[in-house]
Amino acid sequence: MNKSLAACTLAVAAAIAACPAIATAEMPYLKPLRRASMYNWHAQYAYTNYGVPTSLVVPPTAQLQTNWSWGAPSMRVSRIDHQYTRNYAGQGAAGPWAYTPHHPQDTAQFGVYYVRAPWYPTQR
Repeated sequence: MNKSLAACTLAVAAAIAACPAIATAEMPYLKPLRRASMYNWHAQYAYTNYGVPTSLVVPPTAQLQTNWSWGAPSMRVSRIDHQYTRNYAGQGAAGPWAYTPHHPQDTAQFGVYYVRAPWYPTQR
């Protein structure tokens, strides 16, 4: 009896030690902003007419986009994480952009990418 009680106490103590000391919560509408800070809003392809990656503004409540490719799998659904802020930050940095290939294999290679419009709860 004492051995099983000691084993149970040890298991509970190990579980408590493995848990973080501070619990944090995040509002659901802030998750895309956190994810967007981890990667670029474009796929390094330039829109041929402008010579730079181009954003296609979608409503701030849009969450998903459909991407098409040739081959298997031919379709994928991905999140739209990036969002404009209210203040204009200026022109982006010039870079070595890849242009649309003669035979594109994915819609990301066209150089036009979805970016959500500003929305007041996420602006600071």
